[in-house]
Amino acid sequence: MLRIDRQGKAFKSLDSRRIHQAGLKERYDLQQMIRNNADVFFSEMGFAAPGQRLLLIGEEVRPTKFVEDRIDLLAIDQQGATVVIEIKRGGHKLQLLQSLAYASMVAKWERDQLTSERATLTNKPTSDVEEEIEEFLLEDIAELNKSQRIILLAEDYDYEVLATAEWLTEKYDVDIRCFRLTLSADGDAEFLSCTCIYPAPELADHANRRRQPPDLSESKWANWDAALDAIDNQALVEFYRRELSANQENYLRKRTLYYRISGKRRFSVAARRDSAYVWQHGRFKDDVGFWTNRIDSHADVEPVKQDTRLRFYLTSEADFARFLEAVRGDLQTVDFSDADEALDADSE
Repeated sequence: MLRIDRQGKAFKSLDSRRIHQAGLKERYDLQQMIRNNADVFFSEMGFAAPGQRLLLIGEEVRPTKFVEDRIDLLAIDQQGATVVIEIKRGGHKLQLLQSLAYASMVAKWERDQLTSERATLTNKPTSDVEEEIEEFLLEDIAELNKSQRIILLAEDYDYEVLATAEWLTEKYDVDIRCFRLTLSADGDAEFLSCTCIYPAPELADHANRRRQPPDLSESKWANWDAALDAIDNQALVEFYRRELSANQENYLRKRTLYYRISGKRRFSVAARRDSAYVWQHGRFKDDVGFWTNRIDSHADVEPVKQDTRLRFYLTSEADFARFLEAVRGDLQTVDFSDADEALDADSE
């Protein structure tokens, strides 16, 4: 890295420093810096474009109860893959083996384990984290953790590490990226660069494009029939078919039905593989008790977004019938709070 001297029409070399010589430690410095500025660091790595972004899930993550080791950082990408990130100040040939072991353990995780880790990291309610992850993903949330990726961060790499990464990538299609960390200084100012050395930038760009949907504005499903074919809950499928036949307002890309009261969108019903996730925009008096009594405790009714909204689940034919009965009957005359900025009749 060179500093430009515009006035003198010259370059000035920056001082190169080894990370350990600068007194930076893996866990307490580098890892914390990335954790506190994840979006900035991921952008420096080249993961800033739509379809390529990463969302940090946790730090010092224990991959299984059977080992005491911890994953430095764990993230997800917008296609739902989990991303194991391992940091080394110098270089160590066991870094890749360690990360492969972690990825194999994380592959066995259920979806709620990732949600729990993100909730701990951000100190947010689990329900808010679920919504955050669903908004981040370009795929259905059912795709979460269907695949795994590995990112290595180090100052140096043994030849064996790069050769093995290449072999695993080309032979077995394991997504492994190796980034070199370089520390430079100009007086008291320090600069950290993060450069991908494997795969080569052109191949990395190709891999990114391959993972990115051709048009992020388009739905992954060609039509509602294809979207409903991916749902296991038949009561949910029949509910959607009836509502779509009745021309209920909908959004295919998110597999969501919308319900309005007095012109405002008050309920969003998003189809998951085994249940419907209902988001109530705005609150009304004793709404938690209303839905718990109407649908039963399995609906898991809970306030979210600083108590300005409500979320709950529908799974059975009876649940869907009671929901529609309430939305098209009793709730038509209920006063909702508008603190949540519910969408008006002309909103998308």
